[in-house]
Parts: sequence; structure tokens; C-alpha cells
Amino acid sequence: MEEIMKKLVVLLVAFAAIVGMTCGSWAADYPTKPITFVVPYSAGGSSDQLVRGMQPYLETAMNATLVPKNITGGGGAVGMSEALFSSKADGYTVTLPSNAVYGLEGLGNVPWKHGDFDTVARIITEDYSITFRADAPWNTLDEFIEYVKANPGTVKMGFSGFGSSTHIVAAAFAQKFGLEFSFVPYQGGSKTVAATMGGHIDANTHHPAETKAGVDAGKLRVLATMGPERSSLYPDVPTMKELGHDWVVSQWRGVAMPKGVPDEVKKVWEDALKKVCADAEFQKFITERMGGTVAPLFGNELDEFLNQMADVFITTAQNLQKDK
Repeated sequence: MEEIMKKLVVLLVAFAAIVGMTCGSWAADYPTKPITFVVPYSAGGSSDQLVRGMQPYLETAMNATLVPKNITGGGGAVGMSEALFSSKADGYTVTLPSNAVYGLEGLGNVPWKHGDFDTVARIITEDYSITFRADAPWNTLDEFIEYVKANPGTVKMGFSGFGSSTHIVAAAFAQKFGLEFSFVPYQGGSKTVAATMGGHIDANTHHPAETKAGVDAGKLRVLATMGPERSSLYPDVPTMKELGHDWVVSQWRGVAMPKGVPDEVKKVWEDALKKVCADAEFQKFITERMGGTVAPLFGNELDEFLNQMADVFITTAQNLQKDK
């Protein structure tokens, strides 16, 4: 019996070694097949623009094929849940996290928390803005604020689904200035912007990249942006801080994957993203097309930043729940 047990132990050790070698081998060879990049919002929005704009640079850096896949619904919850919790932890399905993950968590719209998956990088930051139909009666931000105060619940404010970052920002904006909006959710930034241009809603809190085409077409107006500095897409539009309001809020976007992806695979992504972010043409795309800033973060610096964002957005979302 003792001899049999010894042989069994030897076999188990050998099997574990083979499994370890096999896993290490496929991780070292990664990627060997197309990678699905889930965009948790509709086509045409800023998340979609970033993934598709980044695609050729990443494909070159990784010597791989990326397949963008739009999965909409729930303010990003459906797509992120599919990518992060219904996919294998092998690096062949990733998604684009943002402030939205904390809004969804704080509102209780998802069963998971931001620590239940791995965010491997921050890629860019970009502003939010206050955008109206071109024929809206307000010529300044203060006129808009005063009108909403005088007419509570009548102004329709749109955003990309309950729990999305644009929802949290719109609600936080209302709280800060003592405003009452009629909130209207849509499945993605492009649909929210289209609804604004079509007169179905009065305003939105979306990003310059999403509103720029409407502004250029004379269908939209932006009265203020929320970043620390003026947007490169709207150099003539003042920030809220310039207008005398202590209000600075920025979006971030990065890359996330399921918990348990091998470190070797995550290292491939980090190295590739560092190359992409250092590319002058990619930087130009982000600045001129999206009005954002290439601002990569990895490792401990990324973790510190994510914890700061979690504190702000989760708390704000939880307060929204209490006020219901």
C-alpha cells in the first residue's frame, strides 16, 4: 500500500508539472488567435471611438487581430458583465472600464464589485460637458442653472443608462447646484446625442468626442466643459471653473479583463499599451478626434488612482440611492 501511495504522489507531481508547463507555454505564445474587445456601449460613442481608433495600433504592437464587439444595455453593465464574468480568464476577451464601473457598483445595479476583475491600464482621460440643442434658449451656463431652478423637473437631461458615469455626473451636477431634472437614459452616448439633436431631450453631460459632430453641424451648443483645462476640441468654450464654479470632473478609460488572467498575458498587454500610448499618431488621434489626453497608468500608480475614483463615484452613487 505504501509503495502504491508513493507512485501516486509521483504521478500527481508529474501531472502538475505538465499542466504548469502547458499553461506557461500558451501564455508565453499569447496571442495566437483573435482577441474580442467588448465595447459596453453603442457604436459611435466615445468608448467605441477609442477602441476602434486604438485597434490598428494595438494590432501592430501585439501582432494580433482585435475584434471590437458592442454589447449595450444597463449603462455598460451588460457588456462589462459579459466580458469580465462570463468569459474565460485567458486574455482573449477584454473590455473598456471607466468611471461607470463605480457608478454601477454604488447604485447596486450589478452583483460584482470593482475589485472582482483586473484593470491592467488607464489609457486616456477626457472631459464631460454641458451640451444643449442649438436652438435652446440659454446663452450661458448660469442662465441654464437659473432656468432649471425656476422650473424644477421640466428640463430633460439625458445620459448613457442608469449607473453610467454620465448619469452619476448629471446627478452630481444637479445635487451641487440644487437642480431638479427629468432624467432620461439611453443605450450609449451616440443615442443620447442624437436624442438631444432631435429635441427629445434638452441637454446631456457627454464627452466632446461624442458631441463634436453635432456642434460642427450647427445642431448642438456646448456652454461649458468640466475638465481642469479647456478641451482641445472646444478651445473657445470655458471650463466650469473659469465660470466661477468649483467643479472639475474627468472621465478615464482603460483595459480590464477577468480575474485570473496569467501575469504573462497581462504583461503583453502592458507592454503593447505603453507602445501605443507613446505613438505620436495615436496621441494626435486622442487630442484632435476625441478631445482627450493620453495619460497611461500601470501598476501601483494605477491602483492608487482607481481607489481615488472609487471613493468619489461609489459614494456619489450611494447618495443617489438614498435620495430616491
